[in-house]
Amino acid sequence: MKSFDDAVDLRSIQQYLYCPHRFGLMENDCSWAENAFVSRGNLAHERVTEGKITSARGTVQERSVRVFHDEWGLFGVLDCLELKKDKNGVAIFAHDGKYAVSIVEYKVSAPKNGKIRIEDRMQLLGQKICVDSLFSCHAETYFYYHDTRRREKIEFSEDDYAFLKKTLEEIREVKRNGLIPPIRKDQYCSGCSMKDICLPGKRSRT
Repeated sequence: MKSFDDAVDLRSIQQYLYCPHRFGLMENDCSWAENAFVSRGNLAHERVTEGKITSARGTVQERSVRVFHDEWGLFGVLDCLELKKDKNGVAIFAHDGKYAVSIVEYKVSAPKNGKIRIEDRMQLLGQKICVDSLFSCHAETYFYYHDTRRREKIEFSEDDYAFLKKTLEEIREVKRNGLIPPIRKDQYCSGCSMKDICLPGKRSRT
C-alpha cells in the first residue's frame, strides 16, 4: 500500500503526460487558468458530473464513480461505469445480478489524425487498473467523443502497464521534491490555458 502522500489522482496522469512543466506549476506552484478549451470540456462533462445512475435494456450507467487501487497508489473519479447484464459477468450486489463491466471516458473531440494521445490512454489505463481490482474483472475500456457521438474501444498491452508504472514514479518524484520540470522542446503550447502564466516563448526548453 502506498502512503497518502504518494497517492496519485487519475487526472494527474493525463496532466503530467500532456506537459510535465504545466503539471509542476499546477501541483507545486498552485497555478491555474482556464480558456475556451477548458470551458468546452467542462460543458461536455456536465451530465457526467451530476453523478446520476440510469438504467435501460439491462444496462446500468453510473456516473462520477470514485475508485482506487492501494498497491498502485491510484485514486480518482470515473466519468461513467457501465454495467451490462451478462450471465458470465461479475456479481454486482447493488444491482442484483451479474454484469459485464465497461469504463467510458468522455472527451470533447475525437483525434483529428486518428491517433489517441498517450496521456489520454494512460489515464484510461489507470482507471481500468482500479476497476479491475475493485470488481475482480477485466473491464472493457472506451473513449466517448462528444463531437462525433461515437465510442472507440481501447486495448492495452504489457508495455502500456510498464510505461504507466514509470510515469507514476516520475509524478511522485515531482510531488515529493516540489519540482517544476522544464518545458519539452516538442511541447505544443498554443492551446494551453496556462500559456500566459508559463510564458513558453521566454523560457528555455529541454
